[in-house]
Amino acid sequence: MFGVSDFATSEPLLNAERIVGSGLDFIEPGLAKVAAMTEEDFEKAAGRIESAGIRVQSMNWFLPPALKVVGPETDEAAQRSFLEGAFARAARLGARAIVLGSPGSRSIPAGFPEEKARAQMVGFCRLAAEVIRENGYAIKVAVEHVNYTETNFLNTFAQAHSLVREVDRPEIGLAADFYHFEMEKESVEEMKDAADLICAVQIANPTGRCFPNLEAEMPRVDRFFEVLAEIAYSGGISVEATPSDDLETDCRKAAEFFKHHSR
Repeated sequence: MFGVSDFATSEPLLNAERIVGSGLDFIEPGLAKVAAMTEEDFEKAAGRIESAGIRVQSMNWFLPPALKVVGPETDEAAQRSFLEGAFARAARLGARAIVLGSPGSRSIPAGFPEEKARAQMVGFCRLAAEVIRENGYAIKVAVEHVNYTETNFLNTFAQAHSLVREVDRPEIGLAADFYHFEMEKESVEEMKDAADLICAVQIANPTGRCFPNLEAEMPRVDRFFEVLAEIAYSGGISVEATPSDDLETDCRKAAEFFKHHSR
């Protein structure tokens, strides 16, 4: 299954019909955006998506930047309140995975101990797992490796993998993002040891972080898809990239790209 994530101007919840009409299978809306909608606006959007038979396989854009999960300004009550409301809406949309990138919420403030930040992140992930379990949601959180230009914490897939193993909750898995692998020059072979945890995959053309297409030069992308096949990954793969002024053409070319790499 292939889809489009919320990024820049892609707005998958708003553009859902255009995205799936261009040959893709699902949309990946931003959780924080959905959580901030009024009840009336959310129900209208959810009803429209449901009536059109559009699949919401996953969600990204997990946390609003003002809600900190590391550093001196964390507030567990505020975290729980957000998770309760946001997860309820994610479940209503049918999402199976929620990607936890959120560099604005997880970046470590200057002078704050990294060991304490890691403990806070582990605690937040366990809190998210608790909220999922308590409500019986069929959702997994996918902790994402986010490259050094966006955050100073959990930059590599290996680092994210280590943290998720420490969290040790079935509700908490991993996201694998080709763009971040490329930015960190990290081997995609790292995915092999995390096959049981990967529950969301994202991709962009590293040159310009734009939509992939068959004409683009992406030297390591073939191996990325080969490793996903080797570990028998069967979840969704979404484009998390800045679209051009012609979203339908971007999506159509991405659908052709995915078809080629899923043979």
